[in-house]
Amino acid sequence: MGCILNRCTDQVAGDLLVIAYYATFVLVAVGLSYLAQSRSIRTAASLIGIAWAFGLFAFFYLNGPSYFLVAVMLDTILAYHFWRMAKAQLFAAPLCLIFLFEIAFVTFTQAVGFSTFWTMFVLNRLFELTLLYLIGCSFFRIRIMRLQKKLKEPITDWRVRFVVG
Repeated sequence: MGCILNRCTDQVAGDLLVIAYYATFVLVAVGLSYLAQSRSIRTAASLIGIAWAFGLFAFFYLNGPSYFLVAVMLDTILAYHFWRMAKAQLFAAPLCLIFLFEIAFVTFTQAVGFSTFWTMFVLNRLFELTLLYLIGCSFFRIRIMRLQKKLKEPITDWRVRFVVG
């Protein structure tokens, strides 16, 4: 049996593999956000990466319901930040909705006594959805910036308003 901080299981190698998978995914999202040259996307990716690292530490240090309390706290902070960002640009609205759903889901599962495995399974899929959204927005902004360089007249439709900043 091996331990990572306070979490002791027989599957330490599996835990480290999952950490490596998500660390790679987060680094790709943050890297692409810098390539997209968007302050908003870069801020969102950086905040989500920092929250992931803090949540990872909390997962291995705290056991059970204490971790879910930290997860709700982190999701609340992120949802509030993205709600404020969504007032100015469309990009942040889906992120706010994802984190509001996570808050409601974790609160419901802890109130009902849902299985920890299935709760974590759903939270991981929502985190992957969040990272895929950030990666997609980064690619979209990179594409629009390249298209803007090729055209003689500026792009002024919804695409510019979506990826502004």
